[in-house]
Order: sequence, then C-alpha cells, then structure tokens
Amino acid sequence: MRSGNAALALAAAFGWAAAELPPPAPRLVWSGPEVTLLGGPSRDGRHLSYVDAATGHLAIRDLASGRGRILTQKPAGSREFAYFSAISPDSRRVAYAWFNEEGYYDLRVVDLDGSNPRTLYRNEEAGFIQPCAWTPDSRSILTLLFRADNISQIALAPAEGGPPKVLRSLNWVYPKRMDISPDGRYIVYDSFAGESSGDRTLYLLSADGASEKKLLGAPGNYLFPLWTGKRVVYAGDRSGTMDAWELEIENGEPRGAPKLLRRDLGRILPLGITAAGDLYYGLRSGSVDVFVTTLSDPKGDARRVTLRFPGRNSMPDWSRDGKAIAYLSRRGSENFGQESRAIVIRRLDSEEERELLPKLAHLERVRWSPGGDALLASGSDNKGRGGLYLVNPETAAVRPLVSEAAASFRGFEGAWSSDGQRVLYPYHEQELRSRLVSGGSEATLYRGPRLHGLAVSPDGRWVAVGAGGKSIALIPAAAGEARLLPFDGLTELEWGRDLMAGRGAELWRIPLDGAAPLKLAGPGNRQAGFSLCPDGESIVLTAGNAKSEVWAVALK
Repeated sequence: MRSGNAALALAAAFGWAAAELPPPAPRLVWSGPEVTLLGGPSRDGRHLSYVDAATGHLAIRDLASGRGRILTQKPAGSREFAYFSAISPDSRRVAYAWFNEEGYYDLRVVDLDGSNPRTLYRNEEAGFIQPCAWTPDSRSILTLLFRADNISQIALAPAEGGPPKVLRSLNWVYPKRMDISPDGRYIVYDSFAGESSGDRTLYLLSADGASEKKLLGAPGNYLFPLWTGKRVVYAGDRSGTMDAWELEIENGEPRGAPKLLRRDLGRILPLGITAAGDLYYGLRSGSVDVFVTTLSDPKGDARRVTLRFPGRNSMPDWSRDGKAIAYLSRRGSENFGQESRAIVIRRLDSEEERELLPKLAHLERVRWSPGGDALLASGSDNKGRGGLYLVNPETAAVRPLVSEAAASFRGFEGAWSSDGQRVLYPYHEQELRSRLVSGGSEATLYRGPRLHGLAVSPDGRWVAVGAGGKSIALIPAAAGEARLLPFDGLTELEWGRDLMAGRGAELWRIPLDGAAPLKLAGPGNRQAGFSLCPDGESIVLTAGNAKSEVWAVALK
C-alpha cells in the first residue's frame, strides 16, 4: 500500500475526516534534574532561557545541540540569583528578574552572548518583578510588578531603562501568565473570575491601559494565555483535565467560540509559542507520597500512609501522642507557583482520613502543637502576606500568628516550644525569634547568616538551626552561648530521640558532642519533608520521583 493510501486508511480507522491526519504528537525537548521552568523559547525556536539550578545564574540552552551557557555573573558566596526571563523577539537580548544583594528583585537585560548586562529598573518598593514578554518592536518589556504594599501591577518597562508605565493594578492578585499581541495593541492575562470563586479566567487589556474586558464567561479554570497570530492559546480544566484551547481575537473582540486544540496535556506550564507555531511547555510528571518506615532500616518495609489522592502528598508531621499524621495533599492539575493544597489528618489506629481546607492562599508545611489542639502552618493568606498561621485541626479556622507583606508566599519556617507556649522561627533567615502564642510578644534568641531548618529538643532545653550553610547552631533555650556543629548542605532538621538532618535525599544523625555525623541508609528517592515518631523507632517521610520536563507541540 502506498504511503498516502496508508495514511488515509489509518485516518478512517480512527474516525478522522478523510482529508485530515492525526495531529503531530508532542515531542520531548529537555529532561533531567537540571531542568527549570522559569524562562521560555526564543521566537525563532533556537534557544530556551532558564535558571541554572546549580548556580542560580541565568542561562541559555541551545535547543539543537542541547548545550547550556551561563549569561550572568555574581560575586563568590553571593545569595543573588536569576528568576523569570523572556527572550526578545529578535533573539538578541534576554530580560530577567534578578534577586539582588539588597534582598529584592531588579529588572535586568543581557545580550544573548552574555555581554552588555544592564539593570533597567530597581525599586525596593516593587519587591518582586517578573518580565513576561517583549513588545513586537523590542522597545518595551511587559512586566509584572508586585509591590511591598500587596499591589500587583501590569506595566510596560522601557528596554533601554527608565520607570515602567503602569497599565493596571490588581491589588494582591497577580496573573500567572501575561502576553502581548503580535501587533502590540492588546495584553492578555489571567486572574480570578470573581470575588466568590477561586476559578481564573482571561482578560483582554488595551496596551495603553484605557480599556479592559473579560474574554471567557463559562464556568471553569482558564489560565496561562499566550498569543499566536490573532489567536489566544490557553489552558483550561473544564473537562476535568488540563486541555489546550484557542480563541480568535479580532479588533479586541472574541470571534467565534473557543476551540479545543489538545486534550489532557497533564500538569503543564506554557512557556511560549515560536514563529513556527510550536507551543513549548513545562510538564510536571511522576508522583510523591507519604510513607512510614523505621529508623533502623529506612529502605526496608515502608508502607504508604495515604488512602485517598495517591501520588500527590508531602510534608508529613507526626503528632506528639503518636496517633496521627498531618500532611499536605495537592489539589487540581495546575502546576505553577502556589499549588492548591489541603491539609489531611490520618489517624493511624483506623482508616480515618480527614481533609481540612483552611482559608489560606498557600500551604508550605504544617506542624502539630504539643497538645494536639493546633497546627502551625507556614504559608500565605489571601492578601498576599506570608508568615505563620494557627489552624484548628477540627474546624480548619485560621488565626495569623506572624504575617507580613515582605515575607515569601511560602511563609516562615516554624517550630513549637516543648510546652506549646511559644513558636520559634527564623525571621528572613537572619534572626531566630521566639514568639508567645498568647499575646504575641517576641524575643530574639540568635542572630546569624542564612538561618534555615529548625528543630527543638523534646525536653525543651535546646534549639537547633542551620547557620551559614555549613553548620548547625545548637542554642540553649534558656541562656548561654551557641555551639556550631559542622554540617554542610543542610536542608531540614527534626528532633526525636536524636537530632536528625536532611541533606537532599540523605538522612543523617547529628551527635551533640561534635562527633562526625552518621549517615543512614535512607531511600534514594526521598523528597523534602520528614518527621520522627515519639516512640523513637519510626519515621514518616516523603518519597517519590516527581520531575520537570520541557515539551513542544505543533499548534498548526
């Protein structure tokens, strides 16, 4: 059979129209542990901007050869790093956000060969900056500004420097994606559909900021819009999966009904569309879950704790009475920034698994109070304030303990004192503070660089916190000088019968007398989040193989 006849026969067998062929299959562009999803493709499809995971530098990947190249520089030991980026339409420059030495973000630009780096905009009041797209003439950069007072702004920043022109202010809400039309006349972005719903929809804003309209009114969650020609391509989950849709726009008005392009692309993050009509997107795949095993043999007979929603659970914490485990469970299919998470409480003496949905925009971690009557949640509220919140484990009611606009949406790390009267937390990684739960008075226990990871001994005598990236500070809870225990690469601390540390996937026992740490034979696929049972023998941890990849699919 000739190839043309074979194609027609295949089309008929699968019910396609005689003149149509099946759409091209998505192709894998990039995979591996170094993949980050903070950039996008060049218009000509030759390059992809990203953040180098090992160094925090802005980098460019040559999509033909697969080779990466660092574009930025920073002093040795600096905490600075690159974040979101966008390549100019002529593929000559990259605009990017840069977390600077002062602790906020700049808008910067650099040539594609790494030369001519410049800071375009620096303003402490802006706080967070995200370059999203360039105007077609490469003279301005469509930029999201998130100010310290919780106001997010859609703005056009001159590519040669100078103050941005603000087009629209959105209070604490910020778009997950913005893009500018090929003729430069319109901006499309996603935001909440209304005050009473958590769904997102699409809005069309004129490039001068004078007019705006909602593009979609149907129920559902619509987000990540991108322009290609006169069409807006976006993701929608109305069918229960994350699908790709398109809507034609003519002179600022929708033309016709939305058209389904691709069904069930998974947990996608659209990155950009090339001139050839290829949609590049990040894809999060794999799964993580919560398991109970023993300290003596962490690689041994582990059993899954979770009953419902398998493969999407993490960050467990064991109650002080050893009878329950609280953990976070991802909801929805969207994968970008602040995942939607629930708190689940699993009783270990039964199959009871109870879900809590506290009114918080993001949940990063929860910890049981010593008496079991409260959960300490790290995260952020619906006004964009990060911090620590008390969650009632029966009603899900929320009470802020520490919250401020300057904190990350992930909030602060927190740990209870042994009597449950105080909460300890590293304030912006510079001060270890102790806050009275009732009354709110604070005291500073310790000062040092890069404070992270936090644990309190069961007897309440000691506090341990990672300090400077190469040691653990052991601090008397009452009074006295701190001692530094050498430990490089700390990611987490927990305290049961012994002080335990995480270093990536590894688990270590930390002697308090300064002796060498002892590595445990833990599972190689351990992820962030573990907790020790009060019996001193068991451990609950997160394990799995979640990964990020870059894919491309032809839209034409």
